[in-house]
Amino acid sequence: MAFVEQRTLKSSNPILSRPQFGRRGGQKTAAGDPRSGVAVVRDRFGAGNDLDPGHGPAPLPFFVGDLMTMGAVLPRAAASLGVTALAAVLTWTVLPLQGIGTLASYGIVLAAAALTAALVVTQYRRNLPSPTRTLLFAACQGLFLGTLSATASSHLSPGLFVQTVLGTIAASAGVLIASGLHWIRASRRGYAFVGAALLGLALLALADLLLLPLMGADALGLHPFGLGLFMALVGVVLGASFLPLHLRQVEDGITYGASRPQSWPAAFGLTLTLVWLYVETLRLFTLYEGDDFY
Repeated sequence: MAFVEQRTLKSSNPILSRPQFGRRGGQKTAAGDPRSGVAVVRDRFGAGNDLDPGHGPAPLPFFVGDLMTMGAVLPRAAASLGVTALAAVLTWTVLPLQGIGTLASYGIVLAAAALTAALVVTQYRRNLPSPTRTLLFAACQGLFLGTLSATASSHLSPGLFVQTVLGTIAASAGVLIASGLHWIRASRRGYAFVGAALLGLALLALADLLLLPLMGADALGLHPFGLGLFMALVGVVLGASFLPLHLRQVEDGITYGASRPQSWPAAFGLTLTLVWLYVETLRLFTLYEGDDFY
């Protein structure tokens, strides 16, 4: 009997793919999801040993308060995303990219990319909870995306990739809001995608409205021909499609009992999505019959 393998899209985010967010890296065992403040033994085979002295001492308990929660991850991810957005906006509005020339602009891109990659490798290898490293990575990522999008757009169509970056950031913010509102659930994936995308479009429109006096319609890609608006929609679709995929890895970590200090690495991984979604987009074309986007 022949079996047909269905290949679905799985996230390869290097931070969120670490064992700390998997079954073997978690702390939950026989307890499942106990209520807050209830002590839970670490080893299912050690449960009840304190009642039977002949089996030796019971293992040390941990408390539900020691576990990572979505309520702890989302504010950290939102703060990191905000730093990335602020760095990108400052790059577009303050940094004189046209004045320093294309070669110098790409030099800034390479320097920001190198520092960003170094921070990702450091986080991947050491996996230490660090708000400083997470926010520094977010700032470098914003500088990288802002400089690259503005410089590349100047050779093609003004604001073309600026709108793509704005759309991606807006959609990511929409996904975080949708997750906070408990829209993103396995039983309503379609509603979650539509809701996050609509929130992303609303935030994108607000961002364009606020940046219009600072950058102008041409720099934002609103003229000519509205090509920038099309690329903004591409950014919204990418962000609304792939960030929930990475968010599900965080939910898996919560299910398996990842420790509370893993909230900052989780926020790091979610922020990395802004760059990693382009890698995931390339992987998407190598799959077939893939319907697992969340």
